[in-house]
Amino acid sequence: MTRPRPLVLALALSLLLVPAAALLAGQQGRIIGTVRDGKGQPLEGVKITVTTARITNFKIELTTDADGRWGTILNDATVPYRYKFEKAGYIPMEQDKKVPIGQTETLDVQLLTQEQAVEKGLVKQVVDPFTAAFNEAVDKFKAEDKDAAMAKAEEAIGLGPDKAIAYDLAAKVAASRKDWAKTVEYGEKALAMEPDNPSLLGILAQAYRGLGNKEKTAEYEKRFSAANPDQPEVLYNQAVELYNKGDFKGAEPILRKTLEVKPDYAEAHFLLGMACVNLNKIPDMKKHLNEYLKLAPQGKDAGTAKEMLDAFK
Repeated sequence: MTRPRPLVLALALSLLLVPAAALLAGQQGRIIGTVRDGKGQPLEGVKITVTTARITNFKIELTTDADGRWGTILNDATVPYRYKFEKAGYIPMEQDKKVPIGQTETLDVQLLTQEQAVEKGLVKQVVDPFTAAFNEAVDKFKAEDKDAAMAKAEEAIGLGPDKAIAYDLAAKVAASRKDWAKTVEYGEKALAMEPDNPSLLGILAQAYRGLGNKEKTAEYEKRFSAANPDQPEVLYNQAVELYNKGDFKGAEPILRKTLEVKPDYAEAHFLLGMACVNLNKIPDMKKHLNEYLKLAPQGKDAGTAKEMLDAFK
């Protein structure tokens, strides 16, 4: 059996006693640290990027472990390094630090959420780019600057392509400009993302009507009516459709419902009066045609109303 020589054994034992810092060769240095959140809890998965202005192509990327710890050896500790800490949901931070040659330095940091930073008074409330663009689009639209509103709405879509409200706004701005193609493009996208958005149904019906697509117009008018059964304009349009088909009996109750919702709806009074003529309900005809003339004495159907009343004196 071969025994180790005393000199070799002594050398091996002496190495075990050498401090860790002394093992850093040449110009090396070591840096370690822990990242915690605003409540002092370790943060796992923080990305740490180490760079230095002295060496343009130098970059080390690290990630904190379950205890929020990180560390690395710097082969050239003669230069200062910049450390950038990032994690989704937290405000990034950067810090410069010079590690002495042959030494181990500690760099502990705390990452805060936006809310925590505001609470601590460290930063003012920051509005994200999407919200800023969307809010500006709304302001421009209210000011009737439709071109600027459209540009900002489309900018918001680019910043938040998964946000239905951006497409919804863009569709409404486009409709106000009578840009039916864009109304359909953005309106359909918004509706696909939020199928229960009834405010888009009427706009899309209008847009398809403007594009001459009768099939789609009818589809969206029907969906709009189903989603807005108590809106007087919707009820009135349903009654007009029945009246034009000669279904006076079907139109009558819808017109009465319309007037329950909106008693001063002049056109509904006129159409109900005309339906009553065809149903031989003369007293009701007189009542509603007179009400129409009272509400719209110069209305487009005033002449017809007067003629009907004169005919049934």
